[in-house]
Amino acid sequence: MRKNLLWMLAAILLCGTMALTSCSESTDNKDNPTPGPTPAGELADYTLFIYGHAGGQMDDIIESVYLRLKPLLANSQKKVRVLFFYKYGHHDETSTFTGKYANEDEVLRFELTADTDLEKLRTEACFEENSQFQLYSQENLTAQLNWAAKTAPAKNFILMLYGHGAGFNALDDFYKEPVATTRAVLYDKGFKGRGMNMYEFKGAIEASDIKHPQMIFFHNCLMGNLESLTTLRNLTDYYVGSEHVLSSDGDIIAEFVKGLLQTNGIEAATKQMFANLDHWKALYVMAPDKCNGDLFFMKSLDIEDVNAQMDRLCSRIREIYPSQQEAVDSATCKVYQPYQGATLFDAADYADCLARETGDAQLQAISKDLRASFDKAFLASDYVNCRPDFLSAYTLSVALVDKTTFAQELTDDTDYKFTFGDSYKATAFHDNTGWGHWLAENSQMPTGNPFGLKNLEDDGGNSDQPDIPGLENLREWRAGTTVSQEAVDAFGLEKCFMADYISDEVWERMQGKTYKDNPYIGRDNLQHVKVLHWDYDNQMHVGEMICNEQIGDIVLGILRKLFDAKYPIQLMVLPDVYDADDEAQMRDNNSSCFCYRPISGTAKLSKHARGVAVDINTLYNPYYKDREDGTRYIQPATAEPYCKRDWDFPYKIDHNDLCYKLFIEAGFEWGGDWTSCKDFQHFEYIEKE
Repeated sequence: MRKNLLWMLAAILLCGTMALTSCSESTDNKDNPTPGPTPAGELADYTLFIYGHAGGQMDDIIESVYLRLKPLLANSQKKVRVLFFYKYGHHDETSTFTGKYANEDEVLRFELTADTDLEKLRTEACFEENSQFQLYSQENLTAQLNWAAKTAPAKNFILMLYGHGAGFNALDDFYKEPVATTRAVLYDKGFKGRGMNMYEFKGAIEASDIKHPQMIFFHNCLMGNLESLTTLRNLTDYYVGSEHVLSSDGDIIAEFVKGLLQTNGIEAATKQMFANLDHWKALYVMAPDKCNGDLFFMKSLDIEDVNAQMDRLCSRIREIYPSQQEAVDSATCKVYQPYQGATLFDAADYADCLARETGDAQLQAISKDLRASFDKAFLASDYVNCRPDFLSAYTLSVALVDKTTFAQELTDDTDYKFTFGDSYKATAFHDNTGWGHWLAENSQMPTGNPFGLKNLEDDGGNSDQPDIPGLENLREWRAGTTVSQEAVDAFGLEKCFMADYISDEVWERMQGKTYKDNPYIGRDNLQHVKVLHWDYDNQMHVGEMICNEQIGDIVLGILRKLFDAKYPIQLMVLPDVYDADDEAQMRDNNSSCFCYRPISGTAKLSKHARGVAVDINTLYNPYYKDREDGTRYIQPATAEPYCKRDWDFPYKIDHNDLCYKLFIEAGFEWGGDWTSCKDFQHFEYIEKE
């Protein structure tokens, strides 16, 4: 499975069996299976419980798991029982529904056996029939774990989350009372990405009848992070997971079940799985948006030794930082980042970078000991490198931000306010290592090497990338230029879509143009959104916008969907190219967001001055207002023909347009619906008061 920019794959496998239930069954019976308890002598060796959701465009992948496991279970003699609790997705404007054995938004609960009739799942295994079932609910997970324990008692349970995960996320993995329903461990696209965080996940297991599954198998993205695994370390004996985006078409699960059936013991079974991952690794090579990947298997409590070395690392960095800040900052800009959409970086590589850049003997010893602790903790691991940004060995990731980000105030969906630091210092990993103290002192955001490019050679780290025409346009991010598919493949598609801090170079460009000194909005309130976009020339173009941080990720997601749909946007450069002359950029059909300016013809600040309004294809979707004297004011002035909206022309936005639908769905209002004037290019975020 592959994560697009904002969605990462997360899946939980839990050994167990599920009995077929009916969509029409009474809800009173949903947590009380009808089969009686299995005699102790007939306990399965393993119950594997697969709980999750991946979304309508990926539901065919879970169905490939059904198909691959069925023949394996024919001769299992109940040694391994497999239960599913899976929520199907639905189609949207940019994707189709791929499920074959259930209807859109249905939740299935069943035991898979060799005799399961997959064609009957939609009627005989339906647990819920609508998207509003709260898969992310802590209480619901507890209820289903109890159901699994009663339905398929076993000597050992294995829990695998299957779907979208994000690793540690300061906004989402924040512990407070009452517990917030957020995300990070398991996403539910039926609720626009809402999900459970690591504290809720932990609480769900502790409150269930399966208080200590033998293994937690994270079949999802970015869950190989020290923050999450430390929180969950006492819940289980073993982890399987990845610090990267995790691709799979069911091969990993099938090989795992084979191992359980053909060997004795969880360690032997999992090691057999790792010995047969050639098909899994080939998926990365064949993927259009190639990325590096990894998979690890470890004892949960061995993370304690890793944390002991991270504690030493934290103490030593803080000790030498006042005297070696330049070297430490240089190391921070060279550390490998598994995924550009998260603040997580490879822990052992950071120690290596610090030791190399500072030349400090203690850091060199700590780096060596940290590597040794990972070697001991990993019972098995494998990886695949598809791009030049790679390490020879991956470990686990750790959060790395600067002190400004650490102090940044966050607000959850209940308007509860807290800082990144508040969230981080609530983690068990911080309690073990004090890592949050280093983040609170670190002055350097990982800016020099934000995507894992090694950058260790004199040529700036580009010696291992091919000389491909147009690749420099991506390396330097030259908005307004075109790029080839070859260049995008070499650079990495995911690196072409990001919402990040504003670099010094971009900030300098903005001064006195789109940005003017003011008491309302500053650099820390804004984000630099970088994307690719298509035009009618069937070429990919480099684009960028500056947006308010509260909509940066939202706009990024919309523009990624427009790119995937090959929606035409002619130009997307910062208005600073035009010295912030709004008329000039609109005549050029430029699409943009932030510009500190008043509403045209007034002294009132525009929503663009706060970076919460986006204009798309501005020449063909003009602004106009009819005056009392019968004249019409039009911007840009050259757009008069396009004020008439009852004829077809390129770039036109109307109610049937994909761009309109995506912005409205994301919480924006459209200027084309206004009555006192019309602003067809304009999408304005509806902010909470």
